[in-house]
Formats: sequence, C-alpha cells, structure tokens
Amino acid sequence: MSLVLLLVWASLSLAAPSEPPEAIVVMPAVLEWVDADFPSAAADEDITSFKVTLRVSLDEQGRVTDAQPLEDDPYGFAWEAKDAVLRMRFSPAETREGPVPSTFDFGYSFELTEDPEQEIEVPITLEGRVRENGTRAPVGGAFLEIEPSDGREIERTELVTEGDGTFSVRGLPPGEYRIRVSGPGHRPATETLTIEPDEVTEIRLWVTEDNLSANEITVFGERPKTPEVTRRTLSNEEIRRIPGTFGDPVKVIQTLPGAARSPFGTGLLIIRGANPQDSGVYVDGIEVPLIYHLTGTTSVIQPEFVESVDYLPGGYSGKFGRKMAGVIDVTTKDRFDETIISGGADVLDAQVYAQTSIPVGGDEDRKIGVAAGFRRSYIDAFLPLFLDGSDFAIKPRYWDYQFKVVAPTPEHRTLSAFVYGFEDLLSISTPSDTAQGSDRDTQGDLLTRYLSHRAVIRWTEKLGDDLTLRVTPSFGVDRTIFGVGQALTFSGGTTNVHFRSELEYRPHPAITITPGFDFLGGAWSFDFVSPFRIADLDNPLSERDPVAFGGQGTAWYPDAWLRMDLSPLQDRDRLRLTPSVRVNSATITYGGSVAQGAAPYRRQAIDPRFSGWFELTDGFALKGSSGLYHQPPQPQQSIGLGVTPDLAFERAWNSSIGLEHTISPAVQWELDLFWRDMWNLIDTDPNFTGFGSSPFMNIGFGRAYGAELIVRHQPVGRFFGWLSYTLSRSERKANPDAEWVPFDFDQTHILSAQGGYDLPYHIGVSMQIQLVSGNPQSVLNAGVFDVDGGSYSGFRVGPRNDSRLPFFFQTSFRVDRRFTFRSWELSLYVDLLNTIRGVNPEFTVYNYDYSDFAYVRGLPFIPNIGFEAKVRR
Repeated sequence: MSLVLLLVWASLSLAAPSEPPEAIVVMPAVLEWVDADFPSAAADEDITSFKVTLRVSLDEQGRVTDAQPLEDDPYGFAWEAKDAVLRMRFSPAETREGPVPSTFDFGYSFELTEDPEQEIEVPITLEGRVRENGTRAPVGGAFLEIEPSDGREIERTELVTEGDGTFSVRGLPPGEYRIRVSGPGHRPATETLTIEPDEVTEIRLWVTEDNLSANEITVFGERPKTPEVTRRTLSNEEIRRIPGTFGDPVKVIQTLPGAARSPFGTGLLIIRGANPQDSGVYVDGIEVPLIYHLTGTTSVIQPEFVESVDYLPGGYSGKFGRKMAGVIDVTTKDRFDETIISGGADVLDAQVYAQTSIPVGGDEDRKIGVAAGFRRSYIDAFLPLFLDGSDFAIKPRYWDYQFKVVAPTPEHRTLSAFVYGFEDLLSISTPSDTAQGSDRDTQGDLLTRYLSHRAVIRWTEKLGDDLTLRVTPSFGVDRTIFGVGQALTFSGGTTNVHFRSELEYRPHPAITITPGFDFLGGAWSFDFVSPFRIADLDNPLSERDPVAFGGQGTAWYPDAWLRMDLSPLQDRDRLRLTPSVRVNSATITYGGSVAQGAAPYRRQAIDPRFSGWFELTDGFALKGSSGLYHQPPQPQQSIGLGVTPDLAFERAWNSSIGLEHTISPAVQWELDLFWRDMWNLIDTDPNFTGFGSSPFMNIGFGRAYGAELIVRHQPVGRFFGWLSYTLSRSERKANPDAEWVPFDFDQTHILSAQGGYDLPYHIGVSMQIQLVSGNPQSVLNAGVFDVDGGSYSGFRVGPRNDSRLPFFFQTSFRVDRRFTFRSWELSLYVDLLNTIRGVNPEFTVYNYDYSDFAYVRGLPFIPNIGFEAKVRR
C-alpha cells in the first residue's frame, strides 16, 4: 500500500494579462487533500519517490477548475497527481478586496513506504525544521536525504518536509550522519549531525533561495474585474531592479506608455500630452500635491510602505475627478505580520524602516501592526562632483517620513491610520554671464520649496456578502514657495480636509453598483510679487510696472459619483461594461485686500463616462473608453482683482480604443489609440492690467492624439522586462482663430526598453535604454539693448515652439548582489546612470546679447552605489 506525502512549493509568478491583479495578501492553502495511488509500474521498477509539478487554477471559492502537469513521465505519476488534485479543496487567494481566482504551480510528491498496518512503531530519533535564510520563512516540500557519514552500511533515508517546514524520522541507529536538504527554488545545503542513543536529536536546517527575485511572491491571476480599460501594475521585483528608477515603485511609471520624459528627470507627470497639473496623484485615495521629490529620483512614500501602484493614463471611471488627464493611485500596505528592521544608503539619500505586530493583551490572534520610516537626502553635496566643472548647478534636498498603525479587527473589518509628510528644497543657478531667458527681470537663481503633511484613516466594513462600505477621511497641510532672483516670487498654501466614501453593492453576479462621495475643502492663501505686468513679457522695450497682489479664502469641492460594473454574458469575464457619472461642484470664497467683497465663485459640471472590455478569443481582447472630464480652477486662478471672477471649468473629452493579447503566461502585448480634445483651458490674460481685472481667462484650446504599445515579459523564471513606445502629438492654441503650435512638452517619439536577468548566487543584472524626441522650443533670433536698463532682451521672429531640441538618448546599467544569513540579509547594488548618453539638452541659454547660445545638458553620468540591510524576526 502506498502512502503519499503532499509537497507544495511556491513557484508563483505574476502572469495576468495586460492589467495585472491587485496584490495578493492571502495565498491559497490546502483545506482537504486526496492521496494519489502510487503507480504500480514505478513500484515494479523499485522507484520509491517522485515529484510532479502541476499548474493549478482555482475559482473565487477555492474550487479546482484545472490542473495540468508541467512534465510527463513513463510511469503515470503526472496523471495520478492530476486526478488527486482535481478532487482536492483549497482556500482561495485573496486581495484586500476579497477572494479572487488564481493560478499557481503546485508540487505533489510521491513516496512509497511499507503498509502502515505492518509497520512496527519505533521511536522518533530525529526531528527538525527547514527555514529560509534571510526571511526565516519555513520551507515546506523540501526534500531530505539522510545517510551515514562514517562508512556504515545503512540504507539512505529520504523524506519531504511538511507545509510548515517540519520533519521527523524514526528508528535511526546512533552514529554520525550527513543530511542533505534541497527544495524548489533553493540551493541544496548539507549538514552533519550525531544521533545519540535513547535521545531525540533536534536540528534546524537553513537553505537559500536560488535566484534574486525569489522573495517576491505574486500569483498567476485572472484579469482583474476593474472598470479601467488601461490600467498597468508592476511587481515589486520589476520595480526595484530597473536602472535609473532608484528602486522606487512610482518612479518606474515614467517608463510606461503615455508618460513623457520630464526635464532633468524630475517628477513632472506629463501624461498623454496634458499639462503636469492636469494629472492627479492619490495615496490611499487621498490626493497629494506631489508624488515625486523635486529631484525626480524617488517618490515621497518609501517603497516598503507601498502595496501597489496603478497607472491610469486615461479612461478611468467617475471615482476619480477634478483632473482632465491621467491618475496615479498608490495603495499602502495594511499587513505587518513580520518584524522587519531595515536601513540603506546610496549617493542620493539614506533611509531607515521598521515594522512589527504587537499582541493585544497577550492574544496572538489579535495584533496591532505598526510601521515607521524616515529618509533624508544629501544629493546636493554629491551632484556638483559630476557636473563636468560647469558653473551651472542644481542643488536639491529633501526628507520624508511615514508612520502607520493597523488596528486588530474582525475578519469583516479593516481599520488603519497613516501619517506621512515631506519637504523639498530645489535651487538652480547659472553662471553670472549667462542669460536664463529672454527677459531681463527673470535673471538670478531659481528657488522652489514644497512642504506637505497628511493624516489618513482608512476603514473598510463588509456589511454583508454583497455589500461593502469604504470610508477614508484625511487632514492635510501644504505649502509652496517659488522665486526667481529677488524680484519674482510666489508663496501659497492650503489647509484641507479630504473625505472619500463608497458603498459597493452586488445585487446579482452580473451587476455591481457603487455610489461614492468625494469631498475636498479647506482654507487657502497666496502672495505674488512680479517686477512686470504679464503684458510686458512680449515687449522687451516696454516701460515696466511692478505687480503685487495676494488673496485668501476657502475652497469646497463636494463631488458625488456613481459607477456600474456589468457582466451581461453567461461567461461573466468575457464582456464587462462600466458606465459611470460624476457630478462636480466648486465653491471658492475670497478675502484679503484685493478681493475684498468679491462674490464667491460657484460652478457645477457633470461628467458622463463609459468603458468596456470584450474578449474576442482566448487571450485576445478589445477595449475602449470615452468620457468627459472637468477640472476646476485653482483658487489663485479664479480670483478677480476687485471684480467678480468668471472662469469656467477646464474641459477634456478623452477617448481610447485598444487591443491586448496574452501570448503566454509570461508574455503579453497591448496597443492603445487615444484622442484628447481640450477646451476652456485657463491661460494668462494678455490684457491684464492689475486691479480691476482678472489675470486669468478661459482662452486656450488643446488636442493630443497618438498610439501606445507595450510588450512585456512578466517576472516568470529568471528574466523580466518590457518595451514601451509612444507615438503622439500634443498641440495648443491661444484662441479659436489662432494656429496650432506644439505643446511645450510635446514628444513625438518615446521609446523605453528595460529588462533584467537573475544569475546564480543572488546576482542580478539589468539595463535600460531611452530614446525620446526633444522638447519644442522658441528660438530667440536677436537681442535688443535697453539703454535705461543697461542690458539686452531677447526676442523671436517666428511662431512659438517653432523648433525642437535634439533627441534625448541614455543607457543605464545596474548590478545587484544579495547575501543571506540566518536572520538578516544584505543587498549591494551599483546603478550606473546615464552610462551612455547623447547631448541630451534640457533647454537653451544665450550669451549677454543673444548672438550665441548653448545647450544645458541633462543629468550627467552618476555611479550610484548603495546597500540595504534587512533583519527579520
């Protein structure tokens, strides 16, 4: 009679189609297993053990829907294992939203033993547990071979560890033994031990995973049931390994289709030809003013806090609003089961992070999760070393902090509190004999400072099997200072409350209805000082009058939205339709001397939106979206100096259509065509004269259109990577009768290729190549000497943005090496940024009389060397 030992190992790798699933927080587990028969043909050949790997698919209830052996054998082990697994029962994989379908690799191990009824009970002589170096995680399904090391003729013992890594052996005679342990995804290890008479010997064995990315566990997942038709999510391992992204999960978004390259690699979000301020950034559903530090190297949230980052370049539902372009949605972790302490540093910054769970009243089943992190840069001290002796200098400095607490709650509820903040200071200076533009009053060093703090509570309550409530209130403070030289300055700030709530109701398997409320409001203030009027900018010979004004008040945006997710076909996943609507409201009040007594600004607008996804054939899908997006003016834009403001919402109609194809579990491609039509764009009033007029008007028009392609190899096996290409055109005009001109950040071609490969011994190599069209620029043809001012002012003859900077080209490389020990691990890396680069001009500077010019190049070659140490308990 045969006795089958179950072997399960994680060979779990992300393989969603083009829109990967949300992060898995609960892995599938066996609830009931079935013993397979040991093939008689194998027993006749004296085969006593065998391992089979199957690719198992589960539905949302944990039922096995498919089990396919990944290899065949002549004895029938594969088909015996398949028959058994199809009759087993599992718990389903779960995201934060609940159970989801999943596909994963499942190992089944056979071992032939004597009939238990004929066995004589002998005492246990050896027991132990196998753990993984660095993570201390138990290794289930490890294969053990035990044989004498002193030359005695004793038959070798073979066995497999249980799911929790434990094992036990009966009846080993006293003496010296060699024990060899091996497991899927781990390097073999060998230990020696002594079995004493009449004693139970205990041993703890340690193994090391075989490749660099083994700690990153994701799941083969079905396409997520999300309303956004273009939604791209990356795994942590892909994010950390891309050169030039500094291991940051948000920074890597700038390598995806639709995202234009920002000047000097800074954090400006230029998505599908829109202005940077037209795109929104959210952390746990709460809008933040910046997601990148001003250096553009890292985001304001440490990677250890990030659970997922969703990049929505367009076509999103009514859940998000007040923006006309793309959305970045960062979700933070809500589980801190392990105790982890980590710290690291490179040439840019240093950071520390810690997390743990604390039992409440000694109850191990009720724990409070706590995590904290802090980061401080010193790049301002290192960057001048790599500027080739140039007098041009960029001096950035930043810090950020995060603190999160997750309360112990019943299974139907989650509750957490998250406090975070950051400060950025960026100064840019040019040589004293170099003009920074065409205007004599905008010379001098540029200074920018941002300060922001947020406190967020996130509460989720399952009110029933088909009803879920989510509530997220927050409080925030933002401050901004901007200045050029001593004459042109802007300072402003807000104190705001942001409250989001939604009630998800599923009355039928084919229908999900989600109403929501999105409220943002608070106090604002600003002060502006300029040595000239806006009308003076295009006239270098004008007699200039200084302008100074400011304002304060309140702004309230109580928006409501409704989304329906429909799956009308019998195969619920084949066709998904998502109509939604958002009602936008804005009320802005004014105070201060310049706006004293001005009537409040009040506007409303309705955004209808629709998206759909249809599976044409297995793995091949058609998708599309279309909808209206309104964006209210900022308080300082809507202010009228002594007059009632009359600004309308900026508007955009966004549409897209695309194809996506899953070639294999590892390879997918996606093609999107998009069109964005923009009107009522807010621009400065060329006739603004000061008090008694408004500095801004709805006089602008815009359009953007193009194609986006991404071909991606998921991190399956040792290789990962993706190639993205965007072909687009973005244009603006100042009024209906004006000619279209290229947008300031219009980039016709954007090509980005990146990939990585895991070598043996925890060594990983990766590289990135970027080739991007240069930004448009307005060439200054000559200079006019101002006798009164004693300096030259430049002017142009041709139209605005009538030429382009040369192409941008750069190649970066990265090498990672991880060392694992019993309870901690050390990662070393070398990130060679801009190893090969072109001229890469960011803008043009002129000499004193505008008779000659030179390009200011982008970031230089930077060898970023760093380390991270992580201790797990």
